[in-house]
Amino acid sequence: MKNTEDILEINKRQKEFYNEEGKKPEKNIASKLWSSFRNGALSDFRKKFDIKDRVYDEHKIWLGDMSDKKILDLGCLRGNALSLYMAQHAKEYIGIDLSDVAIAHLQKNIEKHDYPNARALAVDFLSPEFHQTDFDIIYAYGVLHHFENFDLLVSRLKEKLKPGGIIISYDPLETSVPIKILRSIYRPFQDDKDWEWPFTKNVIQKINNNFKIEEIRGVLGRSKYGVLLNLLPLGNNYKSRVIAKMVEKDWNIKKIEDIYPCMHTTMLLRKV
Repeated sequence: MKNTEDILEINKRQKEFYNEEGKKPEKNIASKLWSSFRNGALSDFRKKFDIKDRVYDEHKIWLGDMSDKKILDLGCLRGNALSLYMAQHAKEYIGIDLSDVAIAHLQKNIEKHDYPNARALAVDFLSPEFHQTDFDIIYAYGVLHHFENFDLLVSRLKEKLKPGGIIISYDPLETSVPIKILRSIYRPFQDDKDWEWPFTKNVIQKINNNFKIEEIRGVLGRSKYGVLLNLLPLGNNYKSRVIAKMVEKDWNIKKIEDIYPCMHTTMLLRKV
């Protein structure tokens, strides 16, 4: 398991990677195929069944009234779908990312909208340079799985949160056999594999041991097979009914173990 110094070095490379987005060499064939599927059939499927917007709508509910809240938007790059929403409504908003190029873009947007209680900083969450603490909310959309040493991340999250503070997360999973196989095939070709660590069952257990999981939702569990069903020459009404039931079953899981067949999960965690 890598220590803090090793991870900070990896994060320097991660910063360069995101700073150079759009300027990188042409992707390899495996990356092209995955990007084509993710931005094509999978993206269309998520839009058709309102999966992506549903996650953001749930996050707004979990964020609640932010007028007295200090919020950290962790690893927000140029700003995620809720960055400016939080910047507008929070008592204090700090968005951070490794990429100074991306964060400068977010800062310009904050200034453009004249949100006086908001700012964006280029800083490593694990670095001693990031000294702000006492956050009521840490919003981490697609971020927590970037830390290979999850114990170190948990320690840092607890350090930064107020007692009773919450984390809102959204991350990929590697908890089902089909997804493990697909990821193992793709991983050797990944440009960003050094900081891509989808949650395993062990990580989910660590989360459960260190925080109170107040809400947990599944995304693309049984419904991931609906992507293929949606392509079959069957009646649209029939396909929509079947897939909608799958989506609901994934979303409304009853216990933590029900999350394992899913490709992604979003959680509301509380520091206790």
